[in-house]
Amino acid sequence: MSAPGRARLPALLSLGCWAGLASGYLDAASLELRRQLIEPIVFAGHHTIWTAPLFDAVLFSLLALAGWAAGWLVPWLGSRALAAFGFGFLGTLGVLYNFPAVHRLAALLFSVGAGVQLARVAEARAEASSRLIRRTLPWLAALTVALAGALVARDAWREHRALTSLPPARAGAPNVLLIVLDTVRALNLSLYGYHRPTTPELEAWARGGTVFTRAFSTASWTLPSHASLFTGRDATELAADWMTPLERTVPTLAEVLAGAGYATAGFVANTDYCSAEVGLGRGFAHYEDYTLTPGQIARSSALGRALSRIRPIRVLLGWHDNLGRKTAPDISAAFLRWVDRHRGRPFFAFLNYYDAHRPYLPPAPYAERFRTPGVPLNPRLRREAGADPDTPPERIQGAIDAYDNAIAYLDAELGALFRELDRRGLSERTLIIVTSDHGEEFLEHGAWDHGNTLYRPSVEVPLVLRWPGRVPEGRRWDGPLSLHDVPSTVLDLAGVVPAAPFPGRSLARFWRDTPVVSDTVWSAVRQVPRMPLEYPAARGNLVAVIAGGLRYLRNYGDGGEELFDLERDSLEQHNLAETPGFAGRRAAFRALTAGAFGQP
Repeated sequence: MSAPGRARLPALLSLGCWAGLASGYLDAASLELRRQLIEPIVFAGHHTIWTAPLFDAVLFSLLALAGWAAGWLVPWLGSRALAAFGFGFLGTLGVLYNFPAVHRLAALLFSVGAGVQLARVAEARAEASSRLIRRTLPWLAALTVALAGALVARDAWREHRALTSLPPARAGAPNVLLIVLDTVRALNLSLYGYHRPTTPELEAWARGGTVFTRAFSTASWTLPSHASLFTGRDATELAADWMTPLERTVPTLAEVLAGAGYATAGFVANTDYCSAEVGLGRGFAHYEDYTLTPGQIARSSALGRALSRIRPIRVLLGWHDNLGRKTAPDISAAFLRWVDRHRGRPFFAFLNYYDAHRPYLPPAPYAERFRTPGVPLNPRLRREAGADPDTPPERIQGAIDAYDNAIAYLDAELGALFRELDRRGLSERTLIIVTSDHGEEFLEHGAWDHGNTLYRPSVEVPLVLRWPGRVPEGRRWDGPLSLHDVPSTVLDLAGVVPAAPFPGRSLARFWRDTPVVSDTVWSAVRQVPRMPLEYPAARGNLVAVIAGGLRYLRNYGDGGEELFDLERDSLEQHNLAETPGFAGRRAAFRALTAGAFGQP
C-alpha cells in the first residue's frame, strides 16, 4: 500500500511517458509553426518529429522515477498532482522556448499557470485522466516508433533512388573530396609560417600538391561562405543570410556533379549552418547533418537544448562542449563507411570539421599541446563581448593557445584520414581540396569570434589542392584569390562540362597560364542583428575588396572606409584611407563597391 499522497510507480511512469511524448509532439509542431510563419531556419533536422518526443518521454520518465523515490522521504514529492504540475510546466516551457521573441520571464509565468491548471485537472478527474493515459499511451508510443521507422526508411530509399538514377560517369573521372576546416584561419597554421607547429600533417601532405598562400573566403561566417564554395557566387550575389537559406534557383556543385554521374555525399559537424535545412544539402544523395546519436537526439528537444545551456548543470557534470557535437573522428568514420559502400562510380564528398570552432575543447593530449607559461587556457566556453580595453592580455593569449590546440588535434585527424585514403588506394585518383569557410578574431580589431568584421583574420583561409599527376607538387602561389573559384576548379580538373558553367575561374590557371592576371577579390557580410554596437557588422552591411595590392573595407551603415597595404600590413593595423596620395584609390574603390547589397 502506497504512502499517503504518494502515487504508485507504474502510474507515475505512465504519466511521465505520456506527458513526455505529448510534450515532444507539441515541441516539434511549434517548431514547424515557427518555420512556416516566422522564419525558415529553426535549426532542427527532419527526424525532430519523433526524436523530440522520444527525448522528452525519457526525461519525464526519469523525473517521475526521481519523484517517486523522493516520495519515500516526503510523500507529496511523489504525488500525482506535483508530477502533473511539473510535466505541464516543462512541456509548456519547451514550446515557448522555441519562440525567442517571447520574453523568458513571461514564458516562465505562463508555464507555471499551465502546470497549475494541469495539476488541478489531474486531481479533479483522476480516474478519467488515468483512463485517457492507459488508452492513448500505446498509440503515442506506436506512432513514435512508426515515424522513426518511416523516416529512416525514407532516407534510405531516397539515397537508393538518387544513386540508381545517376547517368554513367565519364571514363577516368576522378573522385573529388572537399574538406572544410570550419573556423580555421591561415594565420595560425605552421603551413603558412606560424611560429607553432600546429599543422605538421597538413604540411607533409601539402608537399604533394599546390598551396595557395592568400586565399580569401567570400564571407566571415559559415553559410554564405559555404554557399559560395558550392555555387561559385560571391556573398553579395546570394540571398543566404542569418535566417535565410540558400535559394533553390542557384545550381550547386553537388547537383552538377550528380548530373555527371557522381555519387554525392556530405558529412557535416556544423549542424547549425551547414545542415540540409539551410540549403547546403541540395544535390547530395546522402547527407549527414543531424544524426541519431544521444546528444543529437537531446538537442532536438527544446528542453534538451535549454537544459544544456544551464551553466550550473554543465559545471556539475564537468561538461562544457556543444550538445551533440560531432568530432573529427566521427566525420571521418562516417565518410569512410560511405566510401566503402560506394566503389562503383566516382564520388564527390564534402566534409565539414568543427573541432576548431568555439568552444576550443580538443581531447588529451592535444588539450594542452601549446600553452603559454603562466597563462591559463581560455577555451571560450561562452560568447564574450569585445572592444573592452581592459581585457587582460593573458585572456586573449589563453584563447589563442586553446585555439591552436584545437587546430593541432584537427591536423592529426586529417593525417589519419589521409592515411586511410592511401590504404584504400584512393589518394592517387582523388582530387582533394582542403580549405576553411572563414577564420577567427582574437581582439586584433576589437572583436571576438567571426561574422562581425571582414578583417583578414576573419577571411584569410588555408587552401591546398592535391591530385597526383594533375596538380603540381611542391608549388606555392602567393597571389590573392577567392574561394568562389573552387566550383569552376573542380569541374575543370574533373573534365565536367555543364550546360551552365559556374562563375569564377579555375585555379589551374595559376600553373597553366603565363602571365596570370590578378583577380579582384570580394568578401562581404550583412548586418548582424542583436550584436554589440561596437562590432562593425552591427552598424551596417560590410564589403571588402582586394585590387592593385590594396585591400579596401567599407561599412554601408556608418560610412566607414579603411584601406590597407596587402603586402606590408598583413594584420591590417595601418589604415591608409586618409593618407595623402591614396584619395584617388579610395574613390575608385568606393565607385567599385557602389551597388553591393543593392546599396549606393
